Amino acid sequence: MGELVTMKDKNKFNAIEKTLHILSMFSLDNPSMSLVEICAKTQFNQSTAYRILQTLIEFGYIIRTADKSYCIGTQPVYLSAVYEHEHHLTQIRPIVDKIRDNCNETASFHIEEDSSRVCIYRAHSNDKVRHHIEQGTRLELNRGAAGRVILAYGQRKNDNSGFFFEIRKKGYHISINEHNASLFAISIPVISSNYQFVGALCISGPIDRWSSPKQETLLKLLYDQRKNIEII
Repeated sequence: MGELVTMKDKNKFNAIEKTLHILSMFSLDNPSMSLVEICAKTQFNQSTAYRILQTLIEFGYIIRTADKSYCIGTQPVYLSAVYEHEHHLTQIRPIVDKIRDNCNETASFHIEEDSSRVCIYRAHSNDKVRHHIEQGTRLELNRGAAGRVILAYGQRKNDNSGFFFEIRKKGYHISINEHNASLFAISIPVISSNYQFVGALCISGPIDRWSSPKQETLLKLLYDQRKNIEII
């Protein structure tokens, strides 16, 4: 028999959901908000929003700026470091940077989470014309080179024939005119030492810089750099 949920517990859950809802309102396009803006976006009354914000400030998740706006604090940065350490991902960031430095295209690393692919690391090309993707961005799994690789080695890893089987057979996937008609992307899987799929390394850029010789160069670069990743 399940435990009874008291009114106190229900109110606690509501408070947690409201807190997470406020945090989810912040983004790269919306990094700072006033109390009035937060209330307008969440539909919370000012006393509720203010009380939650004060708690978030106390624990370092939110800071209040000189102009009385609110923005993300430093605690999420620390939690991000904990996540990277726990999942042995800290060594991947410099590799993503090195891939970018060697090909001057945008390099990134993606994982699967909640049936989406999440960009954990990215290093943008130094070229003015480039594929721009931010860390933390969530994208569809069934589109793009990284998404298809994640599916092939994840949810569709037991396919014994067909599209995703062929990706595993080749060991990479190329996306052209798929996720974005103006871009190309090429991706390979990262596998741990105990043969568990970790995520997808990817290089992407403008389609007018794509060619068959470049495909071979980028694949070799990805494979060479993947050898430097040692995840247990």
